[in-house]
Amino acid sequence: MDRSDEAGVPVTPVTEEESGGPSSRRWYVLVGATAQQAGLTVVRFGLPALAPFMRTALGLSLTQVGMLLASFDLGALVGFLPTGMLTSRRGERWVLTAGALITGLLTLAAARGGGFLWIIAALFLAGFGYPSSQTAGSQAVMLAFPARGRGLAMGIRQAGLPIGGLMAALALPGLAGTRGWPPALAAAAGLALLSGAVAWLALGSTAPTSGKGSAAPGGDPPRFADLARNRTLWIGTVMACLFGVAQFSLLGYLPLYLVDRFHWTAKGAAQLLILVHAGGIAGRLLWGHVSDRLFGARRQPVLLLLAGAGVLVAAVLVAWPRLVGLLGAAAPAATAGLALAGGLVFLGWNGLYVTTVSEAVGARGSALGLALSMTALYVSTMGTPLLFGAAVDRTGSYGLAWAMTGVAQGLALATGLLLHERLPAGAREGAGATVGERGR
Repeated sequence: MDRSDEAGVPVTPVTEEESGGPSSRRWYVLVGATAQQAGLTVVRFGLPALAPFMRTALGLSLTQVGMLLASFDLGALVGFLPTGMLTSRRGERWVLTAGALITGLLTLAAARGGGFLWIIAALFLAGFGYPSSQTAGSQAVMLAFPARGRGLAMGIRQAGLPIGGLMAALALPGLAGTRGWPPALAAAAGLALLSGAVAWLALGSTAPTSGKGSAAPGGDPPRFADLARNRTLWIGTVMACLFGVAQFSLLGYLPLYLVDRFHWTAKGAAQLLILVHAGGIAGRLLWGHVSDRLFGARRQPVLLLLAGAGVLVAAVLVAWPRLVGLLGAAAPAATAGLALAGGLVFLGWNGLYVTTVSEAVGARGSALGLALSMTALYVSTMGTPLLFGAAVDRTGSYGLAWAMTGVAQGLALATGLLLHERLPAGAREGAGATVGERGR
């Protein structure tokens, strides 16, 4: 039986028979979507890893570093709604591949140098391709998996972000240290291009489905007006914006914090992001599995747990200069543990957020729903590096900036109490659909 959420957007369970293919093919979808997400994220999270090298080579202030980090996200912000609409018209396979091409080629242009303004302009255009991984990739997984497996599956797909970040942290600082930041950024662009080919091949192996412009069987995607009235979508979006303050503060400024305050080398500080991203990978898998198995496909309890833990991690970051003095020789190992815990908490929420929004609007509306939601999220993402850097420049200390992240986590906790979920239809039916190629 079809059901509707509080905004009247239909939530229709999709069966394997309706999808036109065996359920085993859903894993091809997951591999393709995750690989494309990881490839594009090597570029996006490679920028913070390269920030210390670019700051030195280009003579940038922290505020200018914030502008550089924000330029890619500004391009993504502009691209989300068109990408969501294009996904509904052309399908996930085409959008995932085109997005990888755009990001890869424009990042190569940025790597050629030409001055600060040229670099931020090229990164802005490269950001246009990034929404493909979130809108088309998430819709593909949403359609391919039943509700009780969707939290873990979406966590695996969203783990593509910290996987890409981990790849960037492992490879790019070393390459930048020996050959400079332009070859390192060009290498990231090459991985983005390769991920587009993987997505094209992986999603091409799935069975075609019925429905014009939508992978869901039959019917059209919901209207923007219906999505705009969806209460769960917007509460989830506000939570994501608040969670994002901590995530992008940690990713953007942890290396610079360690260099400026504790005199780490640029290479050593950037490589500590390896542990941040490793924690993020573990968190997205763990929290998705916990929501599926321990909370019956409910996402809210785990999101509240993460918000509370985020307040504690932010408090530790504020107090870290004093704690380092007490730790003595154990301080480097403790800093590594803090980076791992920060990744587990500050990066672990994303898969749950995407699943919450997708389930709130239903399979046929997930690309458009996420496009609306992530447009708002990326406004926050774009502003966070600028505000963090400006706070440090103005006060001469990182303490206030880290305290801001704690306040944001507390507000996320309060907002999450307003979130009212309905058990997804698939949580009872346990049926899922595979996504197919359209417009081939």
